Amino acid sequence: MQKIKILSALSYFSIVFAPFIFPLIIWFVCADEPVIRNHAKKAFLLHLLPVFLTLMGIIFVGTTGIVTDQAQLTGWGVVLALGIVSLIDLIVFIYNIYKGIKILAQD
Repeated sequence: MQKIKILSALSYFSIVFAPFIFPLIIWFVCADEPVIRNHAKKAFLLHLLPVFLTLMGIIFVGTTGIVTDQAQLTGWGVVLALGIVSLIDLIVFIYNIYKGIKILAQD
């Protein structure tokens, strides 16, 4: 039981040291433990969310810059996209830490 808790929590904590690699390895290596696999899968998807949002922000800013000739609109688009993406990235980071602590605190 202790192994399950530690590996599941480390999958979430890995956002600090190996965001994609560690949960992916745990997901494939622990095929016989469905609880660990489930947490590793969730952690992997949560770690992909900031990357996906950052790419969407870059595409939004690039598209706005190409479509409009207004530098001020593009500048505000950059500030808005950067703010939203940064806020969501921070929330996902804190949520991953919360999930890891919650798993370790379970009885």
